[in-house]
Amino acid sequence: MTKVDAGDTWFRRSRWRVLARVACAGLVVLPAFALLSVAFGNAWYHPLPHGPILLLAAIRYPVQLRHQGGLPIRLTRDFLELTLPAGGTVQVDWADLTRAEVRGRISPTLIVDIADRDRTRPVLDRWDWGRVGVWNRARGRNSQEVHLSVVAVTPNLHRLRVELAHRMAGVAEEPTPDPTT
Repeated sequence: MTKVDAGDTWFRRSRWRVLARVACAGLVVLPAFALLSVAFGNAWYHPLPHGPILLLAAIRYPVQLRHQGGLPIRLTRDFLELTLPAGGTVQVDWADLTRAEVRGRISPTLIVDIADRDRTRPVLDRWDWGRVGVWNRARGRNSQEVHLSVVAVTPNLHRLRVELAHRMAGVAEEPTPDPTT
């Protein structure tokens, strides 16, 4: 069981973990391209025409991750702090979150469901994370949900899951004030 820290915890994208993911993907894809080259009558070691495609894909992946918003993430006793895609930060109190969980293993995504966007600091606009696009997961999403890619996050994904579960359970256990008093 992972020990949960009650203080501030930062989660950032690790450059080395991104490079490790690119290297592992290359180890899987390179043999497939070599087989395709042989199937089309080229020498398996000949870099054209598949070499430039692999090179562009290897460069595109880290650049795409850099332009996504959300990281670094800070978890404190009182709030969750996210980085906006355009820069700046937004803080959401734990009591204002209906859900904060990480889904997926190969391409993990942090899903934050905010009960009331007007109670964030600063007030979060409805479309701060929503972008129109075919490849974006913004389509079909609730306007209260924020989806963040947490690929190659450090300290690690398991720690993020444990911290979120611990803090969300702490909010659920707190007694809610009686509105009649």
